[in-house]
Amino acid sequence: MTGAAEEGYVFRHRYPEREAIYRSFADRSAETRAALLCRNDVAYGTHPRQRFDLFPGTPHGPVLIFIHGGYWRSQAKESFSFVARPFVEQGCSVAIIGYPLLPDISFSALCESVRTGTAAALAAIEEMGLYPRFWALCGHSAGGHLAALLAATDWSPHGPPRGCLAISGIFDLEPLLTTSLGGMLGLDSAAAAAFSPLRIDHCRGRLLAVVGSAETEAFQAQSRAYAAHWSAQGGEARLIQLKHRHHYDILCDFMQSRSELVDHFQTFIAPD
Repeated sequence: MTGAAEEGYVFRHRYPEREAIYRSFADRSAETRAALLCRNDVAYGTHPRQRFDLFPGTPHGPVLIFIHGGYWRSQAKESFSFVARPFVEQGCSVAIIGYPLLPDISFSALCESVRTGTAAALAAIEEMGLYPRFWALCGHSAGGHLAALLAATDWSPHGPPRGCLAISGIFDLEPLLTTSLGGMLGLDSAAAAAFSPLRIDHCRGRLLAVVGSAETEAFQAQSRAYAAHWSAQGGEARLIQLKHRHHYDILCDFMQSRSELVDHFQTFIAPD
């Protein structure tokens, strides 16, 4: 399949360093699990992928829920433990949510699984007596979509998230239906709209929409549109473009103790 949408969203060939980057994620994640206190593989369901890893921070510190990408069909939480380290060093508790992948389950069941895992992680943090002063969502690529989708739902009794850090996210699923990925999603136009954060009028709190300057125009346009949509619904939104970063190496920012992404989180989402 060819066309602007295909080139904008299906682009492994554009980044030959992709596999090396993923290997570095796995290596750094193993180092993180060895260095930090971690509750691994906490089950929140019966599927073997319904697990989360929890890195506790300090009492009353914030909580960050991280959701990995992989176009809803690949990757695993174990490769993204490294994301936790710079936040834990600043007192945050971090939960990395695993979830079943397409095509093992439907798209709607996948989204519901992530929501269930997030609720379970928040409950576990409360049970540990950490009593966070707020919680926030974070995700990359498909995880950015899932984080944004969860930000637009009711979170009683936990209370709403303070904000959402959506990195290289997909907020309108409609363009994907015309690409080679469309069949995998199992969605028609109406369902795609229902699961598109850009089509949901419920944006509260603070949004950091982050995209790399070296990403495709399609992904840059998604973040621009979602930040504008969030602002139009009365939320506080900030669009950040990371210079010289593309869709895969943008998460390398989390490999540093001090990074632009963490600094933006601390200055925009974290302040009371």
